[in-house]
Amino acid sequence: MSKWIAIVFGVLAGACDTHADSVCQDIGYCRTLSDDQVQTCKTNAKQLATEASSSGCSAQYESYFACADDKYDCEGNVPTFTGCEEARAALDTCLAQARAHNACGELESRLAQCPGSVNGTPDPSTPPAPCGAAEVCSARCYLDNVTDPCRPQPVQLTGAEQCAQRCPF
Repeated sequence: MSKWIAIVFGVLAGACDTHADSVCQDIGYCRTLSDDQVQTCKTNAKQLATEASSSGCSAQYESYFACADDKYDCEGNVPTFTGCEEARAALDTCLAQARAHNACGELESRLAQCPGSVNGTPDPSTPPAPCGAAEVCSARCYLDNVTDPCRPQPVQLTGAEQCAQRCPF
């Protein structure tokens, strides 16, 4: 009987997952990620939800993750979300507009100008990375310590790393 109780609780626990949690779990299955890596994805998705909320992008966040949860497929070890391109683009655009006013957006813009940088569409097989307080702080450390983001000097990278160690986690 206890085996059935465990199964029922397992099913009920899974039913409480958010769309983002489900997407992270799907990515984990497809790429054979460890439980820790899947948990990192879920944590990043929660941070992204917070950023989306404070940036006025909640509707785009919900739309993308609901679509990705529904349209997930695994081709080899590459998760795909065919049919969610517009929802992802809307989320990326909304986040980019908000990030244009912080260090994450400034760093991304400066790195995009580097020779050989790959501009264009983000990796559609992973959710967008969050830009919360820790990421803004780390980006600011990099920008403040590195003269040329395209060709950072080792001593500058050391300064940026020391600064970033004081950033919130």
